[in-house]
Amino acid sequence: MAIGDAPAPGEVAFEWSSWRYVVATAAMGFVAAVGASLLFSALDGRPDTPAVADSAAFVAVYTISFAIFSLLSSRARPAGLRFGGDWVEPAAERHDMVVVPYAAVATARVRWVWPVAMLDVVVVPADESRVMRFDRGGRPPLRKHKGDQLRFSMPIAGLRSSSADIRSELRRRGLGE
Repeated sequence: MAIGDAPAPGEVAFEWSSWRYVVATAAMGFVAAVGASLLFSALDGRPDTPAVADSAAFVAVYTISFAIFSLLSSRARPAGLRFGGDWVEPAAERHDMVVVPYAAVATARVRWVWPVAMLDVVVVPADESRVMRFDRGGRPPLRKHKGDQLRFSMPIAGLRSSSADIRSELRRRGLGE
């Protein structure tokens, strides 16, 4: 019941893919670099030819650097998602994993689109004691209290499967969507 172990019969595992992760982080880095470049260009006034060339170089260097450094920092503790017989195990990259029994799950859903898609597993605080945290040597799991609910989140862009596959598994397990 840990990320990296072979799935037992009845378990469905969505493993991490370094290539999909690099593509997702490169896409996010590209959008951030273009946005920053356009902002600085607008603040500077009318763009001229050297400014456009400098902006293009900045976008290329930032996009590649962001993707490579993100990959290097996440390889020690990659993301993973596993559905067992009566539990779901989300583990965001560089974070500890949690095991949430299906009985404690209020809802679960995939929000947003690739490359910023997130899986949210919502637990009623009364059932928080049923959630188990497993130390992977990372930061605490991504969790947020909102009103009377506790939400565990994990980015899913680096997993080997699509958002549609994860949504399908959520529906099959009766967890929402």
